[in-house]
Amino acid sequence: MKKKICFRCHKEIKEGSNYYAFTEWKDKKEVRTDYAHKECWDNFLKRVGDTTEAMGVVRGLKKHFVDMGVLKQEEEYVI
Repeated sequence: MKKKICFRCHKEIKEGSNYYAFTEWKDKKEVRTDYAHKECWDNFLKRVGDTTEAMGVVRGLKKHFVDMGVLKQEEEYVI
């Protein structure tokens, strides 16, 4: 059986452990499958969530600075 390697930490996924399999499909044909330990993937998702929250704070600060006149209002162009 082919070894399953976690694409997050690059270590082997031991038989019987929890892991995710990500399968890419094109035209109803399997292109490839990548694997990740459940813990590695969950940690990644947590970091993504933390980043999303941080970006929300930055957007709020940016609006606050625009309202204060510290930053210039961005212009939007419609094409």
